[in-house]
Amino acid sequence: MPDPFRSTNQQIARDRTRRQALLLLIPSVLMVLWGAWMYLARISVYASTDQARVEVAQTAFIVQAPISGRVVKSNLALGDEVKRGSVLVELEAEPQQLRVDQENAHREALEMQVSNLRQQIATEQATLLSERGAGDATTQEALAGLSKAEYAVELSHKEADQKTMLAQSGLTAKMDAERAQVEFKERSSELLAARQAVAKARRQQAMQGGERNLRIQAVNKQIAEIEGELAASNSTMEQLQHELGAHQIIASGDGRLGEVAPLRAGSFVREGDRLAAIIPDGLLRVVASFPPSEAIGRVRKGQKAWLRLDSFPAAEYGPIVANVVNVGNEVRDGKVQVELALQPNPRIPLQHGLPGELEVEVDRISPVSYLLRKAGGYLAGAAQAATSEVASREPDHR
Repeated sequence: MPDPFRSTNQQIARDRTRRQALLLLIPSVLMVLWGAWMYLARISVYASTDQARVEVAQTAFIVQAPISGRVVKSNLALGDEVKRGSVLVELEAEPQQLRVDQENAHREALEMQVSNLRQQIATEQATLLSERGAGDATTQEALAGLSKAEYAVELSHKEADQKTMLAQSGLTAKMDAERAQVEFKERSSELLAARQAVAKARRQQAMQGGERNLRIQAVNKQIAEIEGELAASNSTMEQLQHELGAHQIIASGDGRLGEVAPLRAGSFVREGDRLAAIIPDGLLRVVASFPPSEAIGRVRKGQKAWLRLDSFPAAEYGPIVANVVNVGNEVRDGKVQVELALQPNPRIPLQHGLPGELEVEVDRISPVSYLLRKAGGYLAGAAQAATSEVASREPDHR
């Protein structure tokens, strides 16, 4: 007897087969697509740190106390703009100022002594010139008298010789010859006196000039001694001025006060205390600290990074993009320092000191490679932990 539902059952069987084939085909296609994605797709690998900070590219000027002392006046106010050489803090300096005043008075007294002595030398030199002029006139007068006496002696000598010859010839009286001889002797005595007068004038002139020169030399020696004392006083004054200047703590550069110590009149600071930090105007950068395992061999110059500031959520203000410009070669305090250049975000007013988190794109790999790396790292960590546990359980046979 023919089955009236045979064709229906066959159709149902065919539909069931198609449905099963379709159900098997969909997972197969998904597996193929998933496998292709695992091998062909590329995902970004990031090195991240929560120790990132926006800083000025130029190093900040640190203000420290050069000496210990009590604060007389403080001009430190957070955010104030300062110029190089501006007085930031004044320390008590009454003893140093008193010493400066005393040394200044001593120096002025020495300078006055030198001035008086130089005036004395000028007077001595003027007197010496005057005496030399008078001495020259006296000597010239004595020389003129000497010349006149020499001429008179020569004439009287000739006259005495002539009269003596005439007396011997009987042409004149013997008395005239004797009178001529007496006159010659008188003229000779006058010549001797004239010569003595010239010698005396020259001797007096030399004596007067020598005394003046000795006095001038003595005064010059005294001036040299005082000038030596004055040089020592000037050196002492410079040292005192330097010590006094140390009581005025000044700004070493232009910028804004980004960090200040709470100082007021009467506060005491010790030598080397950090009083303020002057942040210079300039380009901003990001300075981040990474663990060595995250940075060494992975973070390189030119890589792209994203900064998320604590004060400006990225969902509201948008991302801040940066690029690696420098990677430290040494590990300091267990960290590697990385510097990055910022790309401006007009919605975020960047300024020195803003903290945040940083992610640096260090690689782009397939998902399979990423999973293998993670698995390898997990297995290596597990093996190291097991080795450490075994080593800790082994008895000490030493």
